Amino acid sequence: MSLDTVDGPAVAERTAPPWRRRLWRVLAVVFGVAVVVAVGRALAGQDWSVVAVLLARRDGTEIGLLLAGALLAATVGPLIGMLSWRVILLELGPPVRLTRVMRIFLVGFLAKYVPGKVPGIVAAVKVATANGVTLPRMLVAGTLSTLLVHLTGLSVGLLTGGQVLGGQAGWLVLAALPVLVAVAWPRTLDRLVALVLRLARRPEPARSVSGRAVRVAVGWQTLSWLVSGVHLWLLAVAMGADPAASLPLCVGAFGLATVVGVLAVVVPDGLGVREAALTGALALVLPVPSAVAVAVASRLVTTVGEVVLGGAALAVVEIVHRRSSAADAALEREMRGHVQVDRA
Repeated sequence: MSLDTVDGPAVAERTAPPWRRRLWRVLAVVFGVAVVVAVGRALAGQDWSVVAVLLARRDGTEIGLLLAGALLAATVGPLIGMLSWRVILLELGPPVRLTRVMRIFLVGFLAKYVPGKVPGIVAAVKVATANGVTLPRMLVAGTLSTLLVHLTGLSVGLLTGGQVLGGQAGWLVLAALPVLVAVAWPRTLDRLVALVLRLARRPEPARSVSGRAVRVAVGWQTLSWLVSGVHLWLLAVAMGADPAASLPLCVGAFGLATVVGVLAVVVPDGLGVREAALTGALALVLPVPSAVAVAVASRLVTTVGEVVLGGAALAVVEIVHRRSSAADAALEREMRGHVQVDRA
């Protein structure tokens, strides 16, 4: 056995100059404080009065179960989306431990709450490079994953078509063509990413993404949208919507409204745009005041779910990562001891 078997990033992290390690620790603390403050402000800025509106509709226990289910769906959905991003990331370079992948994803996930784009990007890049993922690899994985998130979100949005357009909904199948092209001819995505990298004057990746990886990533991301959309359905049911009629509408509307909100870059996190789109769809199964309440409650539930996912999962990942790093350090010392004995 050689020292090559020890995790490279962990060794590089320990052999960095002391001043650089101290600097990055200070910056990590500053960034952590900024995230906590930003998350606190985001939670404080939510309309918590909508919870009282929901409680007034049904028995407290029943509403509590529906809210718990909605929170669970809003928390698990993004975690499934991480699996889609991970498939793409692992195709573009050497293997990366799951704990390291989750560190990169969760830091970027929480960084979106920090005002401005630059601090979040810098933090994500630093964590990625410290965990063995190069900047070009991050850029390509992020570009491909974002493209698949939007395409699958719009495709899941087709579930709303039958109730919104009636007999004319068949034309909406055309909106799913980009996803079908990505699944059938994945090389099309490679060419698109290569074009983006040339325009950004960035080097192309050493490896390309296989067709199987694209199909798996599409599957995971589609499942992520479906699970996440369940939270909106549970909230709508809590407000009195018919469970059978509202399920496809709510799941599709959440994917469609979220993508439309993200594409509305003039407002942060689609604030207002997503709610307007959700209200329009929910008005088909609920009175308008109830539809507005559900749209507002959706923002509250997804924000709390993201904070729970990001904070709790990152804490667990850090504990596991530190233990594995300690084990790597012990293994490294043991190997160096064997090497010295052999030389003697």
